[in-house]
Amino acid sequence: MNVAGTITVDIRDTIALDQNVFDCTGTKLGTVVNIEYATGWLTVQANPLSDQAQYVPFRLITHIDPNELFLGATKDDLRRDYSAPPPRTTSVQGEGDDQAATTIQPSGYDGAPLVVHQAKLSDLRDGIDTDFKVCTSDMVDLGRIREYDPATGLMVLSKGTFSKHDVVVPITLVDKVDTYMLQVVLIASEADVKRMTPVNLVRIGAQLAQQD
Repeated sequence: MNVAGTITVDIRDTIALDQNVFDCTGTKLGTVVNIEYATGWLTVQANPLSDQAQYVPFRLITHIDPNELFLGATKDDLRRDYSAPPPRTTSVQGEGDDQAATTIQPSGYDGAPLVVHQAKLSDLRDGIDTDFKVCTSDMVDLGRIREYDPATGLMVLSKGTFSKHDVVVPITLVDKVDTYMLQVVLIASEADVKRMTPVNLVRIGAQLAQQD
């Protein structure tokens, strides 16, 4: 469609893996290594094996052609504001066996809250056990479960490379449980887990322990 001399296109049809990405000054940032059309975010890296990634919302895109993509922000802006996956928060609804966790994050299209995950907690509780490995959504190994309380849904992880202290993770952050690989994968990123505070954990544990 042409409006006032401007051609508009659906950017979902023009973003592609391996496109070169530039900031608003023309500085090359790297290439597109991942695209999430449903949530409106893309991942940019200069060297996927060593460099830190930037997690860029589609709304920062100013121009695209088949080989290049330009953003309306500087390299420093992106490093400051977009060096972690979009923040996710999880809330619990219902009681007893009907408890469910809903996770939201900002949409990359307009910044509005977007539901990215819903899980019935009763489907997850029985699959988790001690000694399972726990990984974040960006596949950071948090450690193994040393203690697990199905009533509160809190998992205590042994000290590991992620932290010098025990890490407590609520079941509300669980995306999937692999009983064959003895692994729990979270819907939350490493940055989301680091934002969790003891007050958050106590409140979530109390909600999960409520039984009528």
